[in-house]
Amino acid sequence: MKAKAKLASFAPLVVVLSAIWSFLLYQLDHERELLEQAAHRDAMNLATAFEAHVRSVVQLLDIALLEMRRDLAENPQQVLHNARRAQAVYGELVAQLALIDRDGQLVFSNLSPAAKGIDLRDREHYRVHRNAPPGSDRLFISKPVFGRVSKRWTVQFTRPLLNNGEFDGVLVLSLPTSYFSDYFRQIDVGAAGAITLLGLDRALRARATQAGSAQNLADLRLPPERPFFDPAAPDHGFYQTASAVDGRVRLGAYRRIAEHQLVVLVRLAPEDFLGVYLQRRARQLWWAAALSLLLCLVAGAIHILVRRHLRDTHALRHAHAEMHRLVTTDALTGTASRRSFLASLDGEFRHARRHHVELSLLMLDIDHFKRVNDSYGHPVGDIVLKEFAIRCRSMLRANDLMGRLGGEEFAILLPGTDAEGARQAAEKIREAIAAQPILTSQASVAITTSLGIATLQADDEKPDRLINRADKGLYRAKQEGRNRVGIVADPPPMAPAPVPNHA
Repeated sequence: MKAKAKLASFAPLVVVLSAIWSFLLYQLDHERELLEQAAHRDAMNLATAFEAHVRSVVQLLDIALLEMRRDLAENPQQVLHNARRAQAVYGELVAQLALIDRDGQLVFSNLSPAAKGIDLRDREHYRVHRNAPPGSDRLFISKPVFGRVSKRWTVQFTRPLLNNGEFDGVLVLSLPTSYFSDYFRQIDVGAAGAITLLGLDRALRARATQAGSAQNLADLRLPPERPFFDPAAPDHGFYQTASAVDGRVRLGAYRRIAEHQLVVLVRLAPEDFLGVYLQRRARQLWWAAALSLLLCLVAGAIHILVRRHLRDTHALRHAHAEMHRLVTTDALTGTASRRSFLASLDGEFRHARRHHVELSLLMLDIDHFKRVNDSYGHPVGDIVLKEFAIRCRSMLRANDLMGRLGGEEFAILLPGTDAEGARQAAEKIREAIAAQPILTSQASVAITTSLGIATLQADDEKPDRLINRADKGLYRAKQEGRNRVGIVADPPPMAPAPVPNHA
């Protein structure tokens, strides 16, 4: 009986310990599941962002090839000048601009205009166009090659030269393999993570890890069993397997860019996204086993778990905030995006009405901006937009906000500024823009700006009235000859009709 009583006395402890252990193991397994789900989301989010970057770079380089081919057809004597202009506009994107004739001989390179007669018939980016059906005109992105003139590892972006629909040579734009890999390395994917750009031909174009960027990728091929090589597979998805490059097992997210025969891979290593968790799990199980009779230490272990979980959550929140900053900024000019600016305007409007403080809004755009694009092309137009935004922002206060609403139209939010202060700020901006032309590789471009002003009034109930008045002021400035500041006030409310006196 005594033995049974002793055993019965341990029953509550066994129940409590069983509950604690069951709860602890459940929590640990659940945390692992959440971390794995978060790793899937992070990998896919990064792959989506890198896919957008790759698409924009490919589109930009293809536009450059098409423009150069057009210029070459119109004025072949200006090929060197056009190559230098493209080099100035596209900068580090371009390692070399070259022409190959129909027989596979190099006839021009901007790196060495005298370098002619080099036989390039063995190059894939020549053969693929030479062997294409008559009239075929598509962008080709080569495997990495070591340049015989540039002496660098590059990926060739090429378009055929056509003469009455017949193959007449190849126009080549060489992109350093380091361009994508250096960009990829700016993003932290963990000590053992990897980011890869490859073709559907299974050849790598660029690869980056924290340890460094691979340069010689020409002989590397991925196994054909990878899901992204299957035409029937979705254009994006997940997989987990050992790397063909270094043998590490990683969780992978892929995005396929079918129209350019490319795939973006983001691979996260379990030792990175589960490393802290696995260490914590081992410690908690050891302490729970050693101190299971002391419930206070169990509570302490749970407290440590919660604190570390909150710390990880804070780090994730910080990363999400940084991604949010990138989304709310206009990529070309560095000003606030339209959505971000309108959200800030709404917040400042409510603050000004609640605290009865001044608030002004400037609407401005570049006069005759279409002429700049028509005369010099969109690359120069982009340079003008960037410099315009830089000059405007240099004259603003720290708490002022400039945003790009679309095209060449901008707006500036001036908290704590009355109508006279807004007018002075607008004149200062107008004079500074007109004072000095913008220097580009093609020409010195003189521009002016027209501005409209609106200041918060007592009867303004929505920010739309501020925007409407500022827009009308901008329209007036345009109507009165441009390069000026326009102000339009709301008409005063009508006075009530007098009440007849019948006395």
